[in-house]
Amino acid sequence: MPVTDVEISADVVPFLEAFDTLAGAVRRARGAVAQDLPDRLTLSQYSLLQPLASGAGARVSDLASDAGIAPSTASRILDALERRDIVRRSRSPEDRRGVVVSLTVSGQEALRRQDAWMRARQVAFFDGLPAHEREAVSDLLVRLAALIDELGAGPAEERPPDRRAVAGPLTVRGD
Repeated sequence: MPVTDVEISADVVPFLEAFDTLAGAVRRARGAVAQDLPDRLTLSQYSLLQPLASGAGARVSDLASDAGIAPSTASRILDALERRDIVRRSRSPEDRRGVVVSLTVSGQEALRRQDAWMRARQVAFFDGLPAHEREAVSDLLVRLAALIDELGAGPAEERPPDRRAVAGPLTVRGD
C-alpha cells in the first residue's frame, strides 16, 4: 500500500487492494496493443469508435470528447486505424477546416465483432454472479465509475473553476 497520512482501518485494506487491482486492469486494457489480428480493436479504439456505429460520421474533436481523451490522442489512434482501413477521414461538408471520421466497411465489421464479443463476455460475467451480487453490481459499477472519474480529475479545490464539478458527489448508499 502507498504511504499516506490518512489513517486506514484494517477492514478497508481489502477494498483498497481490490480497487487498485481494478484500476490496474483498466489502465492495462486502455493501453493494450491490438494483437496481430487485423480486425481486433483495443479498448481505447473501441471506445473511440462506438459513436460511429450508427453509420454517421463524427468530428475528431467530438469523438475525443465522447471518449474522454485529448484530440491529439484521438488523432494518433485514428492514424493507426486509418492505416488498417478501419476508418476514413474526409473534410467536413459544413466546415472545410474540420475533419469527419467514418467507419469503412471493414471498420463496421470489426466494431460489430468487437461489440458482440464484449457484450457476450459482460453477459456471461453477469450470468455467473450469484443472485445477491446481481442485485448490487449495476449500482456498484456506476458508483465505482464516478469514483474513478473523481480520482482522475483530482481534488476539486485543485481543479480550474470550470472543471470542479467533473465527477459530481460520490454517494454511499446503505442497505
